Amino acid sequence: MNANQSTEILLYRRKIFIYSVLAGAVVLAVLGFFFWDNLVQVLEFLKRIQAKKDLFRDWINSFGVWSPLVFIATQVVQVVFSPIPGELTGFLGGYIYGVWVSTLYSTIGLSLGSYLAFAIGRRLGRPFVEKLVSRAILDKFDFLVSNKGAWFAFIFFSIPGFPKDYMCYLLGLSPLRTRSFLFVATVGRIPGTLVLSLQGANLYNERYGLFFGFLVGILIVGALTGYYKESIRKWLRGKAEKAASG
Repeated sequence: MNANQSTEILLYRRKIFIYSVLAGAVVLAVLGFFFWDNLVQVLEFLKRIQAKKDLFRDWINSFGVWSPLVFIATQVVQVVFSPIPGELTGFLGGYIYGVWVSTLYSTIGLSLGSYLAFAIGRRLGRPFVEKLVSRAILDKFDFLVSNKGAWFAFIFFSIPGFPKDYMCYLLGLSPLRTRSFLFVATVGRIPGTLVLSLQGANLYNERYGLFFGFLVGILIVGALTGYYKESIRKWLRGKAEKAASG
């Protein structure tokens, strides 16, 4: 490789770097424009919990040996009854326990809650589920009820932005076997649970660079998912219906 080629490669890499920085700045500007109110709320929330960060751990640890069960029960309740957002409980788990312990406890709680919702849907049947789940969600995801493939449900559980808790009730009406459902609901939730736990741990340990780096990534993935969510759902619906008819 001669000097001219080396210079061209170096210039090319510099251009790629500059374009990447500019593209990132544009993405941040767009996200800031559309989600400014949400970002302000997030920053205010983070400021409040940072000011009292040890109180969260002290409160949960006040239950002694029962503290893990209290946290796991909170995750179960948020799936079955949805009184608080699952993202918040997963984030606080990382804040209290750290990445890996939080991921373990959250996975146990979410799996138990998912199973309970699945079992309730299967036991009480469609009339109950129709009272619990909105008509809009029923119309969009009802095709899962008549399809035996766990693969389609797994994709929905793996992608952020889809109503996973409600889908547990819906899948209770499907022919899906219990052990297949447990695999789908457990493994499908793990990536999101791990990221939330990591973010909570990063904030508690004041690793702000990592925290905001992941936050930008989460916002970008969330924006892309929100934009393509309906297209993904329609594509998977078509695949599921084709598989069912075949």
